[in-house]
Amino acid sequence: MKNPIKICGHTKATMVIGYCLLVIGFTACTDTWNDHYESTGSGEGEAVLHEGTLWQAIKADPELSNFAQVIAGCGFDKTLNSSQVFTVFAPTNDKLPADQVQSIIAEYKDQVAKKVVEEDNIALKEFVYNHVSLYNHSVSRNASDTIVLMNGKFAYLDYESLDGNRLLTRNQLYSNGVLFKVSDQVNYLSNVFEYLRKDPDLDSLRSFLYNSHFYYREFQDQLSVPGSIVDGKTQYLDSVFITRNELFSYLGRLNSEDSTYIMVAPTNEVWKELIEEYEPYFNYPEGIDKRDSMVYTNSRLAIVRGTTFSRTFNSDETLQDSCTSESSYRDYNSRRALWGGMPFEYFQYRKPLEQPYGVMAQTDIVPCSNGEVRKATRWNIDKRMTFNQYIRVDVNNSRNVKELSKLADSHNNLVPTIDEVPHYVNIDNRFYNKLWNNVFIEYSPNVSTSNHKVLYYLRNVLSNVGYDIYMVIAPVLAVDSNAVADLRIPTKLRFTLQVPGQKDEVFKSPEDGKDIFITKVDSVYYMLLAEDYKFPVSTYGVEDEDKQIVLQMETRVTNTEQRNKVYTRTVYANCFLLVPHGTLQLVDALPDDPSVKFSHRGTPGVIFTPHGERGRWWYMQR
Repeated sequence: MKNPIKICGHTKATMVIGYCLLVIGFTACTDTWNDHYESTGSGEGEAVLHEGTLWQAIKADPELSNFAQVIAGCGFDKTLNSSQVFTVFAPTNDKLPADQVQSIIAEYKDQVAKKVVEEDNIALKEFVYNHVSLYNHSVSRNASDTIVLMNGKFAYLDYESLDGNRLLTRNQLYSNGVLFKVSDQVNYLSNVFEYLRKDPDLDSLRSFLYNSHFYYREFQDQLSVPGSIVDGKTQYLDSVFITRNELFSYLGRLNSEDSTYIMVAPTNEVWKELIEEYEPYFNYPEGIDKRDSMVYTNSRLAIVRGTTFSRTFNSDETLQDSCTSESSYRDYNSRRALWGGMPFEYFQYRKPLEQPYGVMAQTDIVPCSNGEVRKATRWNIDKRMTFNQYIRVDVNNSRNVKELSKLADSHNNLVPTIDEVPHYVNIDNRFYNKLWNNVFIEYSPNVSTSNHKVLYYLRNVLSNVGYDIYMVIAPVLAVDSNAVADLRIPTKLRFTLQVPGQKDEVFKSPEDGKDIFITKVDSVYYMLLAEDYKFPVSTYGVEDEDKQIVLQMETRVTNTEQRNKVYTRTVYANCFLLVPHGTLQLVDALPDDPSVKFSHRGTPGVIFTPHGERGRWWYMQR
């Protein structure tokens, strides 16, 4: 996400127009700007044309002497004395006391000393720019309008008032704009992003979102106006910067006044508890590039993703039933392609307002100019609905296969001992839609006298989080509905886990404690390899293949067993599933209990039911 900022001429007098140039699409800073700022109304006979500039008028009015001090003290007097055209809404002295004047000026100077860029200078943004708008804006009895102030805030202007502040004078025209006197200061209301910076209860969240690694300004030479060349470097007459915050791609444009959001924001105490819980989930292998940065970023992204909600798609009526965060996909087909569809509707929440477990419950509401912040003193966003997702390793995806076992041929070249043959389940086959993506791989031996191995990458796993690990095996009947009994025989498998920096580990069946797993025939078999298994390191977001976790599958069938057709060395592999423990339980049929009502029938051909606290709604409703 980006917000263009235009800084004209490099002088303080012209830099202050910053944000507002969004309106005119980077128009060059020249005297021809007057062509863009024609008067929009006469004020029904009340418009009075005066000599001089806006600044001259403000400085000469004794009722506006305090306002004039602020304008001059913040370096904006030159701008209001220029040929650029503005509308100014000036509070009188009785509503702008002298002590506040000095406080605003001191704040401005302090920010300048800290080298805060002018569009972020609090004194300018929250006071000066909050009382000034580009263009001539006049009022009439039968018209009203929403105008944009120089800080990007919207204000409602009609004949009587500006955002509820009574107009004391109207339509006083000067050579470079219009002057109004208003009955009080124009209230500044922070947007969601700005508010996070101010509230001391949200310091931890602010520190992350405003981190300079994500939040920065970037000079745009192609949009800027070049001038002369000095010492081999171009000097720009008109410089354009874009303010970027890379985290907005996860959260939405929280600083946009054109959008409306709800954000669930953890207080410092909640943030601390979540960091202590989440950081161990991102324990990356030693020696990985930028390891500390990955731990910091991903553990905090795990908190904030799924916490913002566009009001465009989450109306008051919708929130009574469910809500969809900015981290989700609104289109069902997109969700299904990425996550397998129902019941894995990540970043969506049921009954968000319902006490005490709704994701927006247990929160204090703070109104903002573009929505609201809900300060959470209790965290109701379940990690199993956000970052702690199930992982599917599709064996037909070559990216997931590290290598096949090989032997030397007669020319001493290493060749695979098995062939990979993909099969697609026909729509008239009874196993259609009962295998993930309706595709599986037949690993058939081309060397009949030995067992075989396939090594798979397990990507994006979390550390220190319990997973139930399944291998999904397809039946021969999914290949050939008329397969004879001699072909429909099981195989014996062994699985070895290879973790960077750790000793290899052979899985033992949770059912009998043995390291040999025997497949079933004539049905899709979810073979449980490990229950509540916790990986010592994480591969979440890791690209380096040398740092990946690898699962080795090997057949363990003797030549006699193969000859006698007791077991086969052919394997029909669909995928591996790593399901967060305590989330789902596989069952063969719906329970008889009439009080249990399933909202979804799972994915695909298997019923997923809750196995844990409060009966997770997205699988079952009680």
